[in-house]
Parts: sequence; structure tokens; C-alpha cells
Amino acid sequence: MKIGLYGRLGGGNIGNDAMLDAVLDHLHTEQPGAVLDFMCEGPEAITRRFGVPAIELHWLQSRKQASSPIAQKLLTLLRIGPAAIIDTWRTARWVRRHDVVIIPGAGVLEGTLPERPWELPFSMLAMAATGRLFGVKTALVCVGGSRVEEPVIRFLLKSAARLVNYRSFRDEYSLEVGRETGVAKPQDRAYADLAFALPVEVTKDPEPKSVGVGVMAYYGSPTDRPRADEVHTKYVAQMQELVQKLVESGRTVRLLIGDALDEEVSDAVLAHARTWWQGSGPLPVSYEPFSSFDGLMDQIASVQTVVAMRYHCVVAGLKMGRPTLAIAYGRKHDALMAGMGQAEYVQDVRSLDIDLLVEQVGELEAGAPEIARTLAESSAECRERLVEGFRDLDSALFATQPVAVR
Repeated sequence: MKIGLYGRLGGGNIGNDAMLDAVLDHLHTEQPGAVLDFMCEGPEAITRRFGVPAIELHWLQSRKQASSPIAQKLLTLLRIGPAAIIDTWRTARWVRRHDVVIIPGAGVLEGTLPERPWELPFSMLAMAATGRLFGVKTALVCVGGSRVEEPVIRFLLKSAARLVNYRSFRDEYSLEVGRETGVAKPQDRAYADLAFALPVEVTKDPEPKSVGVGVMAYYGSPTDRPRADEVHTKYVAQMQELVQKLVESGRTVRLLIGDALDEEVSDAVLAHARTWWQGSGPLPVSYEPFSSFDGLMDQIASVQTVVAMRYHCVVAGLKMGRPTLAIAYGRKHDALMAGMGQAEYVQDVRSLDIDLLVEQVGELEAGAPEIARTLAESSAECRERLVEGFRDLDSALFATQPVAVR
């Protein structure tokens, strides 16, 4: 059995790699003799970590960059046509070597963050289409979806999702959107985010009055692209204000990230804290670098509450049983928090109220024991649904697997 893993993997996004870990754990148990390889964002990181072959997701990834932003835009525009042809050929050549190709989770059917049509939307369509052509089974496993405003991206994602052999979704909202748009078929189901399948080991008690603040390299939605820098600057200032007010209220703050890109925001918040802290003791704002979901959960284990924006920082807080408040940039946060019984603890980033955030942290602290019990029960339900989801996946992909055309 030759199984390919495909998508935004190994590129520094902690959540994407956590979902990959969940799928790999399952494959190693149920398909121990399978030969694995990757087509992904970070092939060097994947090969270094797992010792298996990996190639770049996009031809443009390894192309030489221009010296100025304007020149880089022009160069990219000139390369789009050739890149589409080259990536279609590269993808087809890679897909046909497999019996099964899997996209493990992630928001691949979403339109909440900036995305170019010629990036993953086009590549994913090429993957699904060549899978059909060569008789290779393809699967979207527990993926996220949303309403996509940009027509070209919507067409590409919809076409790709319809062509794969198996689809499952991570929440009811994503499944509902899939049914509205004709992407989901009657047999498709929603289970839970794949990260909930990973084991949890709590080895430390939280520090009293401590808050984990998850920051993000946020530049707005696709419609915000013309003013992306303005959106980013405003968001960073809001996070700096939030951290300062949490400290002024007698709390300590541990900064968290969900992607390597988020470190620049963490650094900015930390630098700002040094300008106003005048206490006699050490700075009550800290950041310790980490690069894995295990590292993220270890950081969260040491705090009493979590305020986070990047989706899998929120997932990690909930999974660890820490009272968590989500700063939402898409409906997926609302769906996640509602599914965990915490629907009231969500604020939209576009209408963020910092004072209310601080008040809500106090509410979370006061209700921590009851909230922890609710989260433990909800997490157990998520794991049970994922066991069923993996069983359905095995039936669809491996029960009567034909030999692919070579």
C-alpha cells in the first residue's frame, strides 16, 4: 500500500502538523506495512522529522525571489501561467505513484484568510482530478470549510472537493456549508478536529492568576487584502493593550503561538511590555519558543486560563481542560466553542472589546472547576467521534483497495 500525504504540512503551522500526527498515528496502527511519502509545504522539515521522501507542494516555493516587493509581484504574475502547467504535471506524476492520497484536516475548504487561486485551491484540484484519472483514491479527512466569497477560489475548491473519493468535516458548520454548496454528499459526516485524537499528558499544575495569550500573524480576511498592513497593525496594538491590562489586573501572561509566523507578534507584544513595566520583580510577560503541538500543550498546562485567536491554540486550550476564550476571525471558532459547551466565550476580532476580554477572563477563573469538567466530557466525545471517523475512513479507502494505474 502506497499512501501519500498532501497539503500544508511541515511549513511551521503547529495545528496542521498536529492533525498530520493524528492521521499518521492511525495509519501506523491500521496500515503498518504502508509506504508513506509527502507532497507538502515543508519537505525538508518532513523528511528530517519522519525520515520519508517529500517534495514541494508548489513549484514557485523554490523560485528565486526579487529584491523589491513590486518586482516580486511582477515576477509572480509572469510565473503564474508556467507554474500552473508545471504544478499540474508534478502533481499528476506524484499522485499516480500511490494507491491513496490523504489531506489530513486543516481548513482547506475555507475562505477566512488570504489565499491566491493559483496556490492550494488550484493544486488541490489538480490532485483530485489526477486521482480520478489514474484510479488513485483521494480523501479530505475532517477538514474545515466556510462560505468562500472569491468566485475563482470558490470554483476551484468546490470542484476539488467534489472529485475526491472521500470527504469528512471537522464540525457541523463546515458540513452544513458543504451541503449548501453541493460539495458534501449525503453520506458525508462531521466528526471533530483531528487534534482531539492526540494523547494528553498533564504533568504540571497551572500557576494561579496566569493567562496564556495566543497571538497570530493576522492580516485580515481575503477582502482586507488592500489594507492588510493596517489590519495587522491594529491587531498587534490590541494584543499589546490586552496583555498590559491583564498584568495591571494582577495576572501574569505567557504568550503562545500556533505558527512560526506568529513569533513576530509575540516579539512585538513582549517588547511593548518592557516599555511600560515598572515593577520591582521580573517582567510578568513571558514567551518560550516551541514548534510542536506537544510544546503548545505543555505551555498551556502551566496557565490557568487561555485567550487565543489561531484556531489550534484554541483547540489546545480546550483539549487541555483550560477555561478558554476564543478571538474569532471565522465561523469555525463559533462552531468549535459551541461544540465544547463554551459558546458565550467568543469575541469577533473585527469588534474586539479589550475590557470585556479582561472581564471574561475573570469569569473563566471563577468558573474553572465546572468548565474543566465540561471540557473533559466534550473532549472525550470528540475522541469517540474520531474513532468512528477513522473506522469510516478505513472502510472507504482500504477495505477493497484496487491497484492504482502506474
